[in-house]
Amino acid sequence: MAHIRKRGKTYSYAIDIGSDPLTGKRKQISKGGFIKKKDAEAAARKIELSLDENRYIELSKEIFSDYILKWFNDHYSNRIKQTSAMNSRYILEKHLLKKNLFANKEIAKVTTSDFDLFYNQKLQENYSTSYIRKMHQLLYQAFSQAVKWKKIIFNPVGDADPPSVKYEEMSIWSLKDIQEFLGQCKEERHYLTFLLAIYTGMRRGEILGLYWSDIDLEQKVIHVKRSLAHVPKKGYVFTSLKTKNSKRQIPIPEFIVNELFLQKKRIEEWKEKVGTLFADKDLVICTSTGSPQDPRNVVRVMKRIVKTAKVPNIRFHDIRHTHASILISTGIDIVKISKRLGHANPKITLEFYAHLLPNTDNDIADTFHQTIQSQTN
Repeated sequence: MAHIRKRGKTYSYAIDIGSDPLTGKRKQISKGGFIKKKDAEAAARKIELSLDENRYIELSKEIFSDYILKWFNDHYSNRIKQTSAMNSRYILEKHLLKKNLFANKEIAKVTTSDFDLFYNQKLQENYSTSYIRKMHQLLYQAFSQAVKWKKIIFNPVGDADPPSVKYEEMSIWSLKDIQEFLGQCKEERHYLTFLLAIYTGMRRGEILGLYWSDIDLEQKVIHVKRSLAHVPKKGYVFTSLKTKNSKRQIPIPEFIVNELFLQKKRIEEWKEKVGTLFADKDLVICTSTGSPQDPRNVVRVMKRIVKTAKVPNIRFHDIRHTHASILISTGIDIVKISKRLGHANPKITLEFYAHLLPNTDNDIADTFHQTIQSQTN
């Protein structure tokens, strides 16, 4: 039963909700400042109704920066990949714990407007739209958990308006560029690395994390199962792939199979040469002592060859875009391309490569007219 009291010129209510199970102290829900008694009574009835229906939430007074750090350390980071956790922690520490409008606000008082202003601030600081979307996703997950934990009533991030991702125009090689580049790196240790990138569209980490047991040379298929990634303070480690679609099978031509056999022979020669110093980790791409190749070294070699071959200076990841563009130009179905690249769904592939799809609009009008005519004749 609510107790209505008048203090000075305003009214307040107090509702007894029992004792705290930990401290044994009496707990109350109270609020004042009502000009009229009936307003205080109406507000109290709403609280009593929500208590009866087990819908009442006592809003948390936790400061945002304290809450999100605790949420990240005790809950979120334990449920994602180690590499993803490190990237998210960087975003958290650089952008969310301070230097924003809501860092020192109680989480129950942070508003959708706060987030919209925050996103605008990051745009003005020239952060990419995709990076700002990552901040948005992290905030959304943090506040969604606060709702589940009954610290707040609703998630204010849900109505926020982060910028749409703007994909930068990708740089790709022409068929002539590919021939020039491969011609210059034929004798390079990383020749196979670049061949696999060009012929399969695999990511750099996926190629460097490839085991011989992942390859069926008879069936001419590569099974992509892991990636070599850098984890701060731990160095390079083999990690699982981000999504179930990233784990995929990639058919390869006889030409690549032959190059893989040559690599096997090359590794056997290294084993004979260094003997017990060779640490056999079953890696397809490795150093002469069997250890994983440093991804940074691959990039250094690529830049040197690009300069010698006089081809456009693209990123290693752009070789993946080059692979996709060649498949699209030959008319391969977008669903098949999506599976080969390991995208979560064909929609993602279309978003990246829609501008590369051949324009077949010219015959649409005539085809439609002919279809109508065929039904009327």
